[in-house]
Amino acid sequence: MSIGARRRQRAVVKVGSSSLTDGAGVLSVAKMERLVKQIAELQREGRWHVVLVSSGAIAAGLGKLGWQRARISMPEKQAAAAVGQTALMEEYERLFAREGLHVGQLLLTRADVEDRKRFVHIRNTVQALLRHEIVPIINENDTVAVEEIRFGDNDSLAGLAALVSEADKLVLLTDIDGLYTANPRTHPEATRIDEVAEITDEIERLAGGAGSAVGTGGMRTKMTAAKAAVQAGVEVVIASAQTPDVLRRALSGEPVGTRFLPAAQPVSLRKSWLMHAPKPEGALTIDAGAVHALLTGGGSLLVPGIVSVTGDFQEGAVILLQNVKGDPVGKGITSFSARDLDDLLARRRSGEDLHNVHEVVHRNDMVLVMEANAR
Repeated sequence: MSIGARRRQRAVVKVGSSSLTDGAGVLSVAKMERLVKQIAELQREGRWHVVLVSSGAIAAGLGKLGWQRARISMPEKQAAAAVGQTALMEEYERLFAREGLHVGQLLLTRADVEDRKRFVHIRNTVQALLRHEIVPIINENDTVAVEEIRFGDNDSLAGLAALVSEADKLVLLTDIDGLYTANPRTHPEATRIDEVAEITDEIERLAGGAGSAVGTGGMRTKMTAAKAAVQAGVEVVIASAQTPDVLRRALSGEPVGTRFLPAAQPVSLRKSWLMHAPKPEGALTIDAGAVHALLTGGGSLLVPGIVSVTGDFQEGAVILLQNVKGDPVGKGITSFSARDLDDLLARRRSGEDLHNVHEVVHRNDMVLVMEANAR
């Protein structure tokens, strides 16, 4: 069954392990059932398509195997994820089937979204699933992810899933009903912040940023995900999974949890990906004139503005742009390999005029630090 030409609104819903397990850390079918029923009702109403980012694979595996998390090695944790992912998806498939819905699983690592082509393929897969009324269920691929390609938490994955699915809203369900002025578990006088118009340094400190003594456990990663989403024009809600009918209320704009308003002038999907997905493969140090031209003139980076090349990268790689002090200026997609750029710099030093060489990093393939910080 396919939907009409005008797409429904899209919501990414992330649910943490604590919201899916019981006190012993074992999957709670009752909690999963409440979540599935809410998603199914939203789909049947015809206004929303939902992408689910679900934790719980390792917890499910540990419960099934009888292992204790604190006493197992990383390979054993990945083995538990392999066992638990099957159990988790079997339960989701059973519960959604009772609601007349199919599910599709996507297991991702950071390497999958750092590569632009793979990012686009993932986006196309999600779009196809949604068109056919299939609920995408996304999780980190814990069985193969090593430290350098891990998201490290499903909050970060949810923020990128919002970009992948071109979502309108992102709902982060957790065991606390939003962002507070202090940690409500240790500060009874703390009050919940109902709405955040802009994620400032002060807001990030409340979530557990550098120098904070009041952050709630897990809130810092949620703030990182929220920042990525609102910059791309996605509204974010952090709310308690135990709040009755929380998804409908969050998506309809009711005052549940903490709501983060989207940027008034969001960056494009491509620039959002550049900001948050890929790690740079190398760096270009650029002179003061080039920095000024990029920050004030909206131009592209040309060969004459490059001072030096760091790293061994190929054409099409994502690279860091930095000033001569090493401060980041932005990120971009290079039109030349590191070897080609070294050759061009050598030719320039010999006196050759290289102003006719096309852009090293085109303005459309570049995002600047000032653009990220302005939102």
